[in-house]
Amino acid sequence: MAPAVAIVLIKALHTAIFLFASGCILYALVCGITGRASPVGLRVAIAVPTAIGILWWLNGRECLLSSAIYRLADGDHTQSDIFLPDAVASMIMPVSTPLLALAVALVLWRRATRRWKPSRLPDRG
Repeated sequence: MAPAVAIVLIKALHTAIFLFASGCILYALVCGITGRASPVGLRVAIAVPTAIGILWWLNGRECLLSSAIYRLADGDHTQSDIFLPDAVASMIMPVSTPLLALAVALVLWRRATRRWKPSRLPDRG
C-alpha cells in the first residue's frame, strides 16, 4: 500500500476514534449532570477516553496514530494527523481531559451523596 493511501486511512481511523471518544466524554458528562446512566455505558464512556489518554501519555504525549502517520510521512511533523483543523486538533487533550475529569467528579459526587437516580427500564407490558 502506498504511504499516501495509508496516511489517509489512518487519518480517517484517527478521526473516527476522536469522534467516538468525544461522544464518550459527552455521555459521561451528561450522566454526571443528570444522575442517570446505563451502568455498562458509563463504564465504557469513562474507560475509552481514559485508555486513550494513558496511551497518549505513555507514548511521550503523542497519539499512537499520529506517530504512525509521521513515520509514513518520513518524519514530517507538519503533516496533519486527523481530519480536523490544526487549531482544533491541538486543543483535543487540553479540552477533553478536564471535561472527562469533571464528568468523573460529578458521577462520584452524585454516587457519594446518593443523588444517583436509578436507570428506568422500559415497560414490558
